[in-house]
Amino acid sequence: MNILHHKSWHVYNKANIEKVRQDEAKAEEEAKKKHDRVVLAESEARLELLRQRANVNLPVETKPSSVVQHVNLFQDLEDKATNEEYEAEKKTKQDKQEKQFTMYLDKGTSQQDRPWYARSDKKEDKYKDQYVFKSNRDDSKKRKREAIKVMEDPLEYITKSLKKKKHKKESKHHRHKEKEHKSSIEELRAKRLEREKAEQARAKSLFLGHNPIEEEMDDRTRAYNSQFNRIETLQAKQKHKK
Repeated sequence: MNILHHKSWHVYNKANIEKVRQDEAKAEEEAKKKHDRVVLAESEARLELLRQRANVNLPVETKPSSVVQHVNLFQDLEDKATNEEYEAEKKTKQDKQEKQFTMYLDKGTSQQDRPWYARSDKKEDKYKDQYVFKSNRDDSKKRKREAIKVMEDPLEYITKSLKKKKHKKESKHHRHKEKEHKSSIEELRAKRLEREKAEQARAKSLFLGHNPIEEEMDDRTRAYNSQFNRIETLQAKQKHKK
């Protein structure tokens, strides 16, 4: 470490050492000033409180009055109530004043005024997915609850697990049966359409006076089953014969 002590980035460089000393002295001086301000504010607040108490405890000079007044039997209670109201108002003012002093002294100790090593880095909270974090936490809680249930009553836990498996198996079998029933319905529908198509072709042949069952087909005039427009071709041949 002492080889490159003349470099500006070296930790044991004289300039860097002096900079660290100055920073430490500055921080110590600021802490001392802050402490002095706190002590001064507390002393002023105590002095003000003592002055107010002294003014309250001073006897009020009463001048002899020659005016005749009625006798008030509840004068002591009224004076006591007045003093209580005054004390409450005085306490409110004092609390407000102390709050102002506290806010003034705490000013300057925000996140931005602190040195870089005393700041809290919240970038991880900024980029954290709260939904994933919550779901993972819920899963861990669920696993803990299941473990507790197994320890408390393993027989009940096994019974519930078997019921869940049975329900899943029954639902799977039900879906399979529905699928088979659906496929059988589709097959029946296809057969019905095929029969209807054959009946329509037969009715059309009978209506045109041609019965393929009674007429003996010649091999030379026999057409393929997949011939395009087979019925129309046969009708054209019959007209040509006539």
